[in-house]
Amino acid sequence: MANDFNHRALTVSQQIYRALLRAYPRGHREEYGPAMAHLFRDQCREAWSEARGWGLTRLWLRTVPDVVNTSVAEQLAAFNPRKSMSDKMSALFRPLTSPSSAFFTAFIAVFLLVLGTSILITFILPESYASTAKIRVESDDAKGASGAGSKLYDPYFIQTEFEVLQSQLVLNPVIQRLNLQVNWGKRYYNGEKLKTAEVLVLLKGRLRLTPVRNTSIIEITVYSEDRHEAAELANAIAESYRDYRAKAHAELVSKGMAALLQQFAEQETELRQLQARTEDFRQKFKIASDAVAIQASAEQPYWELKQQLEQRLDLQRLLTAKIDAAKLDAQMPRTLVQIIDTAEPGRAPVRPNKPLDIMIGAVAGGGLGLLAGAASALFSARFGGRGRKPVAAG
Repeated sequence: MANDFNHRALTVSQQIYRALLRAYPRGHREEYGPAMAHLFRDQCREAWSEARGWGLTRLWLRTVPDVVNTSVAEQLAAFNPRKSMSDKMSALFRPLTSPSSAFFTAFIAVFLLVLGTSILITFILPESYASTAKIRVESDDAKGASGAGSKLYDPYFIQTEFEVLQSQLVLNPVIQRLNLQVNWGKRYYNGEKLKTAEVLVLLKGRLRLTPVRNTSIIEITVYSEDRHEAAELANAIAESYRDYRAKAHAELVSKGMAALLQQFAEQETELRQLQARTEDFRQKFKIASDAVAIQASAEQPYWELKQQLEQRLDLQRLLTAKIDAAKLDAQMPRTLVQIIDTAEPGRAPVRPNKPLDIMIGAVAGGGLGLLAGAASALFSARFGGRGRKPVAAG
């Protein structure tokens, strides 16, 4: 990977420099152009070997002002080819004292410096591909111990699922499945196996989650230098999240079922005790099993117990119906996460955005160039005429 960066940086720098050589007159290019290009190539290699990207940046900071000054001087000298070499050298190092010349020189120097730096950085940066998988998520309204569903709107549901998608519960299975500890260790850390926590940080940095407005759809986008790896990671994260939600739902249903069965057992015990007490009272007062309630005060405790027993029987039948519904829900699991679009390898890199970066560099260079030109023109207007002798009239 470092060799690719090296080759790309040197190639782009040489191409930009050859383009800048067009600012010189044609005769100057034909005579000195190849030698200047060869010298710049050697300087690029030395700068890269010393400090990589920063070395190239420092080289460009020296090169751009020099190209601006010498190209302007050579263009001016080309209008009068009869000038001697000493005159040309004098013109090269003679300061441009007029405000317009100072403004033009400063503007061009700053503009080319900023634009050239943005172009250089844009082409040096590694290219990155993006792949997106789309999933539709649904809140879990499984019946709990109370048996009541929770179908209420949760304004924080999507944000909560974003955090779940970036958690260890979802990403660690992806790391293990794709063996990222070994693969990324070979790619980025000279073959040294990475820790799971280190891979988790790298993976989170490549992951971007975006909600589709007014829907329950989430876009899972992953960036990578390898377009196939980007698609593989996005699909693996979507599948891991789907499996996690299915497992969590199954556990919730299981816990709800256990709570219902425990409640049923407790109700069954209380029901048997109540039946026994009711039977004791019936035999005590010698009441027939099919007798109709009467208003005898002595038999009132029996009829109260019998009413409680009937209420408990109704509650037990309702609880049995809930258990049957929970069993049916467990046998027919719901799809809480549906992958509606699988990720495909990207056709073109999305980072860096070369046209946008170059345009920003041109706009920034123009703005800074205007400020620098205005300051240079003001300085030239105030101090450029000092030390000159007045020209005698006539």
